[in-house]
Amino acid sequence: MFGSRNSERVGSSKKRFYKTKKFKTFVVVLALILVIIGYFGWKTGAILNKITGGRSNALSSLLGGSSNPQGQEGRINVLLLGDTEGRAVAAGDLLADSIILVSLDTKDNKVAMISIPRDLYVKIPETNDRGKLNSVYAYWQGGGKNQGIPKMEEMVGTITGLKVDYAIVISGNGFQQLVDAVGGIDIHLQKAFYETQQFVAGNECGGVFTLPAGTNHLDGAKALCYARARDETSDFDRSKRQQVMLKALKDKMLSIGTLTDFNKLNNILNTVGNNVKTDLTPDQMKGLYDQYNKMQDAQIVQRVFENSPQGLLEVPAAAPNLGYVLFPIAGEDNYSQLQDACRNIFTEAAQSDTNPVVQSGAPAAPAPVKK
Repeated sequence: MFGSRNSERVGSSKKRFYKTKKFKTFVVVLALILVIIGYFGWKTGAILNKITGGRSNALSSLLGGSSNPQGQEGRINVLLLGDTEGRAVAAGDLLADSIILVSLDTKDNKVAMISIPRDLYVKIPETNDRGKLNSVYAYWQGGGKNQGIPKMEEMVGTITGLKVDYAIVISGNGFQQLVDAVGGIDIHLQKAFYETQQFVAGNECGGVFTLPAGTNHLDGAKALCYARARDETSDFDRSKRQQVMLKALKDKMLSIGTLTDFNKLNNILNTVGNNVKTDLTPDQMKGLYDQYNKMQDAQIVQRVFENSPQGLLEVPAAAPNLGYVLFPIAGEDNYSQLQDACRNIFTEAAQSDTNPVVQSGAPAAPAPVKK
């Protein structure tokens, strides 16, 4: 009899537990977590499929493992291409105005960022044509050729002497949206930065674009303006600023505040899906991330090829019909000095002028708005 009553008490307590608010809350939270995981899993797979040109699917992205990226002599070289001008050419192809080769030395825990100017005059691969380096992607991507990424990898490999393993292409609009997706980036300036000429005609960036000295929190629009500005400085300085912003964006994307924020992750996925192309497969992406994640506090080395003795490039005196172009100091198509600099970037003395220019004086006052 006592056993029967105990059974009834246990049974009733179980029933009461399943009916408690705490248990119902637990079920709702668990269901929500599963929905979120399922959503991000499905969405990540769909986006990977999109940016890799159909070489992925949602199931393989979720269940597949990672593969260690294949590099050259212990280095993995990833080409980053961006349209900082936000200009599209025929068929939606991009002029690659931002060209940065990121080289990971996973053995010695070092990372190099190598900027190559868009105005470097080159022979376009597999043609008899010549043009600026930024036109190679557009030439080979347009007209249904869809070979922009491998041809840019080939061309940059010729210039640097390094095997370019993978490439990632992002549009100017994508860069702006990505900065907004992570909640903006912080850039510290020793003195005020200003661009009083470049944006006036189209009234872009407020006409006269300025940033005060100190730490500036940049949203996507301001970050893109800062990345594009060049008339009061130079294309080379623009490359140096882009390297600074790339590091800031990387740090923000991998921060806990971003990785634990549903809205930020969702916006990042949307931006990547709409604005990025790559020849990395999903398992290679994961492998590359795993490799980089092991490189804690890696030493970062910078190189900007430019019109200077250290920059190893010059404006040719005998090429007036070409407009503004750059040749290697060693001579047209002679990339031997650039190749030596890239191969030995972790062992030779670092380039001394990779920091963005510190402007002197004060910016001009904005022109009055006509009513």
